[in-house]
Amino acid sequence: MMKPHLSGAMIVFLGALCWSLNAPVVKFLAIDSLLICGLRSAIATVTLAPFIRPKQLRWNIWMLLYVSSYASLCLCIVLSLKMTSAPIAIGMQYSATIWLFLLSTFKTRKFDGKAFLPIVVILIGVGFFMSSGTDSTSKTGNLLALTEGISFAVMTTSSKKAAGTNPLGLTALANLFTAVVVFALFPSTLSSFATMTALDWVIMLILGVVQVAGGYGLYTLGVQYVSAQKASIIALWEMILGPLWVALFLKEYPSLPVLIGFVIILIGMVMDAVRPQTPEASSV
Repeated sequence: MMKPHLSGAMIVFLGALCWSLNAPVVKFLAIDSLLICGLRSAIATVTLAPFIRPKQLRWNIWMLLYVSSYASLCLCIVLSLKMTSAPIAIGMQYSATIWLFLLSTFKTRKFDGKAFLPIVVILIGVGFFMSSGTDSTSKTGNLLALTEGISFAVMTTSSKKAAGTNPLGLTALANLFTAVVVFALFPSTLSSFATMTALDWVIMLILGVVQVAGGYGLYTLGVQYVSAQKASIIALWEMILGPLWVALFLKEYPSLPVLIGFVIILIGMVMDAVRPQTPEASSV
């Protein structure tokens, strides 16, 4: 029988695989990005609603942190994509690995050099990835992108405290909260529904069911069995697989810095995978 941490790692990887579909699929959409954000969360809510078990969830401050950080992450990605380059908007999400390492160090009062080295290598790779898009940046966009990593770290950590035995139900509530926030803050996006074509709806269904419901549902489920830091590192497969699908199916190929970044990220992920896991680290 597969060990819990190995099955958890596989579930997180499958979540990252679902996320990676975002890059090639969104390229077909010409509708407002905020509408995409709100509508895909609404579709994900409907998809995951049958899994909600209120008595199995933990209705505490951690749930509030989870749904808030989830909504923040979704909004910051969408808004930063409008204000800065795509590699920066996407790559900064994975600065979560350093925030989670710092949290682990603070909680255990121990600096794990063996755990820190792979993170440094990964962040160097993410830096190469982001360097391919520095020609269309803005300070506001970069600041929003920076908050993605913090939101992703809070979301990952709080999911362990709020999910109880119902992680898919928790993901459904987070998507409901996100959809409400988006359409409440940006009501003008609702007028864009009239301009959506049949193809737009098909693509949005794919995004809502597979990329959001499947991706975040699997990630939240998998992180119950592996450490938050480990989950954030496995999630980096999104950065590698997304451009791969774009290259294979849309014939748009990544630049040299992106390719170098991919190789360095993979090296860091392998370094993290082969290092011994300490009990303290596995609980953070």
